Amino acid sequence: PPPFEFKDDDQHSSLCKKGDPNWQMLTEKVYVDLTNHEAAEKRAEHGLAKKKRAKIFCLVYTIEKYHDRIPPIRETWGQKCDGFMVASTKTDTNLGTVNIPHEGPEEYNNIWQKVRSMWSYIYDNYYEKYDYFHIGGDDLYLIVENLRLYLESEEIQLASNGGHYLPDGSEDMQTPLFMGRRFAEGGNRDRMFISGGSGYTMNKAALKALVVDGFPQCFPHMKTFSEDVMGATCFRKMDILPYNTKDEAGGERYMPFQPGHHLTYRPPKNPKDDWYSNYSVDCKWGMDHCAAKSVAFHYIKEDLMKRMHAILYHHC
Repeated sequence: PPPFEFKDDDQHSSLCKKGDPNWQMLTEKVYVDLTNHEAAEKRAEHGLAKKKRAKIFCLVYTIEKYHDRIPPIRETWGQKCDGFMVASTKTDTNLGTVNIPHEGPEEYNNIWQKVRSMWSYIYDNYYEKYDYFHIGGDDLYLIVENLRLYLESEEIQLASNGGHYLPDGSEDMQTPLFMGRRFAEGGNRDRMFISGGSGYTMNKAALKALVVDGFPQCFPHMKTFSEDVMGATCFRKMDILPYNTKDEAGGERYMPFQPGHHLTYRPPKNPKDDWYSNYSVDCKWGMDHCAAKSVAFHYIKEDLMKRMHAILYHHC
């Protein structure tokens, strides 16, 4: 994988500029838990861990027009996933893009069909090799170390085993987990879905349930842009609800906007007047909004992606 580096001193100066809201959230609150990550790596390396580390497969989707967004992902967070690929409209082996055909036209208003094809492709090709699967757009930034530690936590291990006791490896069943940033559609908490922006994380049972049991009869030919609402609806029909991924302090782990937006955003007097506060579920605002060990951010393009990476991994 390509190394992360600054082009020149000017880029270093501009990306490491201090003081704005993105800088504040990434230096005063959000951090990469490298201490526990390195300890877990050492335990696994020396055979001291009860289980192997969770293997995560990451898929980013894009179109050929935006292939210039892929190198910054590959230089930063993409290579930290155990498996990584880009679904696109054109296969390019240098970039790691694969053209995955789908029903209907290639357009924003048909993303549901595109996502159905991608999940099916992942299930057909990677289900056996990985423990968790994360899918998101080409403006996603994933803090992979934090995600892996979260998926290995007792909370998630317990939840994936039905919530009664921790798995010991002898289980032949798994509870489906559909994880990400929960939104209430139109403020209705009976219609929760996972926001597509920061992506979805699924365990094996959720991926299998969606592709094998859900897709054949769940809006198989519908043409729509609201793939996140559709996916959640398919899961709901199988009694699988979006998992609450807040941390113990009530901070969100998956972010639908940039770090700085979450620092400065405040809901209007009447939360229903803004879709974001209306759709949000028991959120804290300001510095308390993001979990310290956040997992994902959205609307992170080229320069901001490199900037976040430089700040979070101490290149500044």
